[in-house]
Amino acid sequence: MSSKTGLLTAVHLANIGSTLAATRKYALGTLYVQLHPSFIEVARPPAFGKFIASVYQSSPTVLGAGVDLRFLVSSLKARELVTLREKIDYHFFDYPLGSSEDRGKLQLQDSEVIELGTKPFEIDGAGLQDGGKMFGNVVLGGTFDRLHGGHKVLLTQAVLLAQERMVVGVTDENMIKSKKLWELILPVEQRIAEVREFLECIDSSLKYEVVPISDPFGPTATDPNMDMIVVSTETARGGAKVNELRSKNGLNQLEVHTIELLDDESTVDDKEDKISSSNQRMDLLGTRLKPRQQKPHLSPKPYIIGLVGGVASGKSKMAERFQKLGAGVIDCDKIAHELYEPGEECYQAVVNNFGLGILNEDKTINRKALGAIVFSDPDKLDLLNTILWDAILERAKQRIAELHEQQNKQIIIMEAAVLLKAGWQSACHEIWSCIIPKEEAIKRLKERNGLSEEEAIKRIESQVANVELVRHADVVFCSAWSYEYSQQQAEKAWGTLVEELKLKL
Repeated sequence: MSSKTGLLTAVHLANIGSTLAATRKYALGTLYVQLHPSFIEVARPPAFGKFIASVYQSSPTVLGAGVDLRFLVSSLKARELVTLREKIDYHFFDYPLGSSEDRGKLQLQDSEVIELGTKPFEIDGAGLQDGGKMFGNVVLGGTFDRLHGGHKVLLTQAVLLAQERMVVGVTDENMIKSKKLWELILPVEQRIAEVREFLECIDSSLKYEVVPISDPFGPTATDPNMDMIVVSTETARGGAKVNELRSKNGLNQLEVHTIELLDDESTVDDKEDKISSSNQRMDLLGTRLKPRQQKPHLSPKPYIIGLVGGVASGKSKMAERFQKLGAGVIDCDKIAHELYEPGEECYQAVVNNFGLGILNEDKTINRKALGAIVFSDPDKLDLLNTILWDAILERAKQRIAELHEQQNKQIIIMEAAVLLKAGWQSACHEIWSCIIPKEEAIKRLKERNGLSEEEAIKRIESQVANVELVRHADVVFCSAWSYEYSQQQAEKAWGTLVEELKLKL
């Protein structure tokens, strides 16, 4: 992704789409946009809310999804052009700069000046004359996971309405667990830092308080120095609830300003039809979440992927997809079954440690009887794991060598539910994790295995939690939606890896 930055000073609002499109060839990572401060003569800052929303709405198509677009509010509030602290590679103007005094107001010496339009300087303020009212103290809240266009519209419009102070509540870990793919939500400290950085960038004149909140009301329940709350159409009822609570607490009522959510024009059947963090997290499925790490203690070929996931997470089906795409697949659960068979070293070690009482009449191990012993005594479970895990990994390594040498498999999926608990990460080049919401896992276990709700919950809670699976993962999959969407995730991850490894399969 490009790290080049651009700053566009615009006066011709009617042509803003074509002007932005003209910057695309410069492959920018960040594009700052400031409306010329002369606009203050025809409109006060709040009037630009809908205009800015429409630009953010179209920016992924016009600029490309990778460009971080930011409207600078400072130029309007301060009535002067902005000089950014960061180095600007390109200064764009949609009017001939010529000998304009604007040249002296911007630090242009270290950047390339590009005039994107040939129209003379004339203010186009059509439809922006209704300035609206501003408020001393403005508050809003949200999850703000990976700032997207919808967040930027919400924050920017709040900044336009604020004169002195802006309070932003950012939901902490206690409030995110009802969210879709909440395990992929960034830590609250990181989300707070990103919100603060964005706000201070677009308007450094306000006092910002960006705080974590553990309930829906946050500081609105107790802070008497608030005048307006900004909400989206999705959370409009929350504004009324805030005022009910403030009334009970003897506090002033807040004016409620509602902002429409942005539609997501690229949405698919499995996603929401608005620009949302949930959609963004869905887009992360099947993508690399971490840079690929070098593992010098492992041979580069074959490339070994540890595939982990809880019961009913779709892990085995995902392994089948990769097998059809060309991977070799090893099922460590099947290897464990093999090792319980008479004649295996593992079999004898289990019998020696747990007694003849665990055997069936045909001398095979009664796994139900063995399970009753080990699951009632953590020390005995640890002993069984010690016996099995080393043997499973050793057998898996043998199978990996066979698949590579005999079938020329370049990528091998080692499917192993116990991989993280067993500490086999060092045996894999990377880890791919399958997760599923707890409620969906319970439903699948009840339908597939005939378990009661209580039995299903107990089994799920005995496993590695989704949040841990995500923490260790290089790539994450989720099969909570359609078969086709899970297939897309698999193909995305496979295609990326094959390209990275420069393989011809």
